[in-house]
Amino acid sequence: MNLFEYEGKQLMREYGIPVPESRLITSPDEPAPLPFPFVLKAQVMTGGRGKAGGVKVCRNEEEYRRYAGEILRMEIKGHRVHGLLAEQMVKAEKEFYLSITLQGVSEPTLIASRMGGMDIETVSKEHPEEIVKLPIDPFTGLKDYQLSYLAKKLRAEDKKDLFSLVRQVEKAFFHAGALLVEINPLGTVKGKLVAMDSKFVIDDHASHMEGKMAQLEEARKRLYRYEAPEKEATTITYVPLDGDLGLISDGAGTGMLTLDLLNDAGGRVASFCELGGMTTEEVMYRAMELTLSGHPEVKGVLIVLIGGFNRMDNMALGITRYVKEHKVDIPIYTRMCGTMEEVGLATMEEAGMPTYRVLMDTVKELVRRTKEVQ
Repeated sequence: MNLFEYEGKQLMREYGIPVPESRLITSPDEPAPLPFPFVLKAQVMTGGRGKAGGVKVCRNEEEYRRYAGEILRMEIKGHRVHGLLAEQMVKAEKEFYLSITLQGVSEPTLIASRMGGMDIETVSKEHPEEIVKLPIDPFTGLKDYQLSYLAKKLRAEDKKDLFSLVRQVEKAFFHAGALLVEINPLGTVKGKLVAMDSKFVIDDHASHMEGKMAQLEEARKRLYRYEAPEKEATTITYVPLDGDLGLISDGAGTGMLTLDLLNDAGGRVASFCELGGMTTEEVMYRAMELTLSGHPEVKGVLIVLIGGFNRMDNMALGITRYVKEHKVDIPIYTRMCGTMEEVGLATMEEAGMPTYRVLMDTVKELVRRTKEVQ
């Protein structure tokens, strides 16, 4: 379950992680929630909101009303803005990057950098020496010597404050059953560390968090008429990884084979989504939603479908409807064969979406195309 920023910061408060004062608002008619100036941030399940105009500084009542109305009417990368986080303006003397993740790694890993506020992938490519990666023993946690090493690499001025914050982030990660807790930037404000942004992903299979996740879903409905997707009778398995290509398959075996073929062809998989048994149009639509909203950095999607139980006409309807409704502008390549194949291929062709019958051809073409546009 991907959390909105305000939900992630709410959890951070519960675990003792310092965050700026903030309020959630859902209408420009609400009174100004904080003393001016403050920042309005679009609450949306995608990245790039700042560049899209979804983050604004409000210095007075007039700006607040205007910006709130504008942002609440926005769509960012095909995603509707659901609410606004009004947040106290804080000026950071220094900015860091800090996360604990299970995405794309074999064990819980702390990742940190002195270069906060930047895309961590960019920092990793251009300044690899500035990236700190520390494996975390899930039974004993980070060791003192690891924290000392981290403080040295970050050139932390207040080691005690850094140690305390990292311990709280570590606690939040394990207690909440998280796949990712990310703070970017983590700012030093008046000498103390403050989480200025929040990205929180909770494992859907974390049974001890079911009650909490149900509360979050209910709060979303109550606060801004958010409608959570219907639970499907078929299980969708979604595994986030660390690349930039989304992979959807209607069987685990075919999906794992395709993942290997993508790697061999020079592609890096961002997420693996497997549909399961008797799949419907709605399940296919939901798989597209998970793949494209769960990992905003995805540059292309490969869909591998073999119609035995599953009907290709239904699969095609789910794919094309999602693309049309969300105006998807990245390459999507589909290998489709089996039951009702000709109808499915005709639907895809009418939508202008390339389809293949040979899996290797599909893999090579997608990797080639996405490398061309980089």
